[in-house]
Amino acid sequence: MNHYLSAGEKKSWKLIQDKIKEKVTPQQFTTWFSGLNLITLDTNIIYIHTPNSFCREWIENNYMDIITSSLEEASISNRKVLFFDNDKDTSKTESCDQSSSTASPSTENHVHINKNYNFDNFLVGPCNRLAHAAALAVSESPGTAYNPLFIHGPVGLGKTHLLHAIFLHLQKKKHKTLYLPCESFVNHYISTIKTGDWDSFRNKYRNIDVLLIDDVHFLANSQSTREEFFHTFNALYTRQKQIVLSSDCPPEEIPTIEERLISRFRWGLITQVDLPGFETNVAIIQKKTALMNMEISYDVACYLADNVVSSIREIEGILTNIQRYATMNKSKIDLNLVKQIINGFSKQKRDIGIEKILNTVTKHYGVQLSQLHSKRKFKSITLPRQIAMHLARKFTNLSLGEIGGYMGGRDHTTVMHADDKIKKLKSLDRNISSALRKLENTLIKQQ
Repeated sequence: MNHYLSAGEKKSWKLIQDKIKEKVTPQQFTTWFSGLNLITLDTNIIYIHTPNSFCREWIENNYMDIITSSLEEASISNRKVLFFDNDKDTSKTESCDQSSSTASPSTENHVHINKNYNFDNFLVGPCNRLAHAAALAVSESPGTAYNPLFIHGPVGLGKTHLLHAIFLHLQKKKHKTLYLPCESFVNHYISTIKTGDWDSFRNKYRNIDVLLIDDVHFLANSQSTREEFFHTFNALYTRQKQIVLSSDCPPEEIPTIEERLISRFRWGLITQVDLPGFETNVAIIQKKTALMNMEISYDVACYLADNVVSSIREIEGILTNIQRYATMNKSKIDLNLVKQIINGFSKQKRDIGIEKILNTVTKHYGVQLSQLHSKRKFKSITLPRQIAMHLARKFTNLSLGEIGGYMGGRDHTTVMHADDKIKKLKSLDRNISSALRKLENTLIKQQ
């Protein structure tokens, strides 16, 4: 990517990398920063490409202060940093919209279908059995089996995998199928307001056999787009064309969405992809490593499942980084190596004791520690309990099971769910976002 940069941008990027190297260990730089590429450097924004979403999320959550200070030391301050991770390997992906134009960082990129996201590579377990069966049924009989099919669940648990699998299956059967993230639909709607070419817009989404929309909860951000989607939904449904939607939450929990859309989403089947249990996580890790031609023992798979897994997406990201580290250092991937790498990652967290987190949360919300340990599910107790688990995930090196033990003997899936729930609420609820900032600042000051 760097060969498209100007001489000045290349020089600036080299200086930024040198500044980052001064602030992190060689292992941290190799793992998290060596794969970054500068896309472009504007007067107000710096665009950086990351190898995958896990790497992007880790840097955003753990290294933004280092990125910001490095920019300032390189005399590149007062710029917003935006990361991109959608540069797919063309040998493994294919465009699902051949009419899309090549995009710059400020416009929409090609939407790609990952050929590895097929039904054969989807590991079925108790957490996703119904969603998988429904997706298969839709692939065999679009428009008649379940219409619409609405799949919801936490981030990174396989919803996108199922939508891609449906697309790939129907493509082989020559159905006219369109897949896209909901954000792309919204962006296309906004651009059409400017051009006025509504015939082209509506023909794209209505003259098809199957419409697959990922992250439909994004509709919450735009009332006028919801109105257009409502009519698109009606046009397709009336003609018995298949509609498949995914979301982080069930229809009734999508903020600001109208009852008429909720009603239509419920006309078909609503199914949930849940958090996988320990055994399923182990099986997923073994499946992913086989696809990546990685050899790991059962003990290594169990260690990863117990210590670093909160989503399938995180599994993919951490395995990619382990493979890269082992390849660069010509090391065998055994339990000792994985522990060394994972411990290196854990040291990036601020080492704040779980007791301090629990005391700070109970004081802030005016609840007793015994209430957090209890099985009571009143919102006044559930919210601080989930926030405590979220903060423990962020600021301690404890495993999921260990955190659950401190929270009244809860299992690791409960901790994973709480962490994901608070991350989601943080972006939707200003009060929770503000409370988290206060709690985190208090914890950091107490170190």
